[in-house]
Formats: sequence, C-alpha cells, structure tokens
Amino acid sequence: MSNATAPPILDSADLMTRDWFHAVLTEAGLLAEADLAAVDLEPVEGGIIARMVRATLTYTRPTAAPASVVVKFPSGDPGSRGLAVAMGMYELETLFYRDIAPMVPEFSVAQCYSARLSEDAQSFNLVLEDLGIEMCPGNVLEVATLSECSTALGELVKFQAPLWNSAALARLEWLADPRRTLGVFDSLPAGLTPFLDRFGDHLDPSHVRLFEAVVPRAGEWVRSWKPPTVVQHGDFRSDNLMFSTDPAAGRAVVVDFQTVRLGPPGLDPAYYLGSSLPTVDRRASERELIAEYHDRLLFSGVEGYDFDSCWSAYREGAMYGVLLFVGMASQVESSERGDRIIVDQIRRYADMALDLDSPQAAGLV
Repeated sequence: MSNATAPPILDSADLMTRDWFHAVLTEAGLLAEADLAAVDLEPVEGGIIARMVRATLTYTRPTAAPASVVVKFPSGDPGSRGLAVAMGMYELETLFYRDIAPMVPEFSVAQCYSARLSEDAQSFNLVLEDLGIEMCPGNVLEVATLSECSTALGELVKFQAPLWNSAALARLEWLADPRRTLGVFDSLPAGLTPFLDRFGDHLDPSHVRLFEAVVPRAGEWVRSWKPPTVVQHGDFRSDNLMFSTDPAAGRAVVVDFQTVRLGPPGLDPAYYLGSSLPTVDRRASERELIAEYHDRLLFSGVEGYDFDSCWSAYREGAMYGVLLFVGMASQVESSERGDRIIVDQIRRYADMALDLDSPQAAGLV
C-alpha cells in the first residue's frame, strides 16, 4: 500500500508537518485549486487502540479541499498497540477503507482521503473527513432513543445488503481467511475466570450460570456459523456512531472498523440493541425494530431471508455480546467509568441472551 514516492507512515503527531500534509493531500488529488499554506493540529480525545488529531488546513486561495481532516495513527501505549497488532486491528481498518467502503457507496462512513498500512501491519495512517463540526458521537452510557436505534439499523442495512453472500468478498484474502476470527474466539474462554473474579459480585446467579455454560464453547460456536454471510462491523454500538447535531436530519455515520470480519448478519443488530437499550426498553421494542430492519433488507434486494430466519439470527447474535465482554473485559484496565460500563453492558447482554434463549438458537445447549 505504499511506494517510494509516497509520504511516510507516521507514528507521532509531532512529525505531521505542513510538508507531510502537502504530500498526503497532493497524492489524494486535493491541491489542484490551491496550495497548502499552514496546518494547525489539536488532539481528538477518546482513542485507546489508536490516536487521532484534527488538522485545520489553511490554503493559499479559495478551494473545495477540506478545511480540516482527522488523522488516525497507532497508539503510543505499548500494551494497547501490542493488542491492536496482535488482533490485526490496524490492518483491518485500513483495508476496510481501501477495499470494502467503495463497495457500499450508500453506507455512511467518513470520506477517506488516504489509507496507508506499513508492510508489517504494525503502523498505519488514515486521513479522514472531519465529522466533528456537524455531528457528535453516541454515548454508550446514555439510553438511545428508538429513532436513533432505527437510524442505526438503517445504516447497518446499507452495509449488509449490498454485500449479502457476496462472492467478491471471498477474493479479499485478508477478510476471507477465517484464522484471525477463529483465533479471537478461541482466546475468549481464558477470560472467564478473571472476569468472574473481578465482576462476579455485581452479577446475578443466572448470569454467572449462563457465562459458565457458553463462554468455554466460544470457539465451537464460531465454527458453526452458516450463511447468509455479511461483513460484520464487530463493534457496532453507540460509541462507534456519529449522529447529526440536527435531530431532524436523521443521519448517522459509522466509525471504527478495527474488528470487521465475515459472518452471519444477526450479530451487529443484536450487539447494538443490547448495548443501547436498558433491558425493559429492549424487551418492549426489539421485535418491532428487527421487523423494520428486516423489511429494509428485503427492500434493498436481499432475497430468500424471511422474518423467522432474521429473528433467529438476531437471537443467536445476542451470544456475541456475552462472549465478547466476558472473554475480553478482564484485559481492560480498571477505572470507575470503565468498570461501570462493563457491568452495565454485560448485565444487559446476559438478560438479552436469557430472554431470547440465545444458547438454544446458537446450538450451545
């Protein structure tokens, strides 16, 4: 993804000079109307696996080139960076923007001006559209409105429907090779005991019994996945969506594609609703929301997928939140906010899996 004349891939914002941005914007074809006069950088908060800076761009004359961009680059923390490299997160996100985003033109993602990955996949630079002026991020600690849920699932349809059982995806070796996905799920059972040691006092006995029954079988479950197949976002929750500051606009943009993989379609909608709605609200609204999601899939051209199949996939997909949180949460450094999020989310996902009898739908009982 690089060549001898391309700007270098940088691991530090201190190295992102005007000359570097000039090279990046020139390569992207954005400096035809005006030259770049100056760049001002400011950090964007919130990154753990990767860091971000906002670059405000000043040009020598009026131009249609962007007034600002966001640059995403590796974490400076050795532990976070090591985890990202081990799980292929930098590679997955960079190649998503290079290979997959062009296949789903109706799907709302930030425009990508440059997506570059080092040969060893340990470093990357993404130069992206700055969404911060007209949009604000969702917050997993705030209850999503039903309108936000509908908007989010509508965006998911724009991602899933064009690539439903797509033969083109099989030609993307980095995506089609199942070894990365198998490795992630095979690693999850090791997190069960540390999770229960750290959070067990905050859980209902029924939750603990569920975790003890299904988490050891995470690898077995992923090997049982069957078509239909889509590209999964893998972390489709409120924090990874940007919503328009104008509620009437009804627009959402999806971000953070560090966990994309191939798999069944029910995981992302279940992960989103389980995270976004308290248990009582989810119970009251999920069937109507999934029916709307299903209708949109059919309208978008998906065939041979009736509502019963969609609902069954959603029930099975509820296993994902349980397995992911229990298997990986103990690796997250303890903090008051972080622990509160983990306990809140895992209780919702456990209730969801029990309500929907997800172990049965997943073939784990």
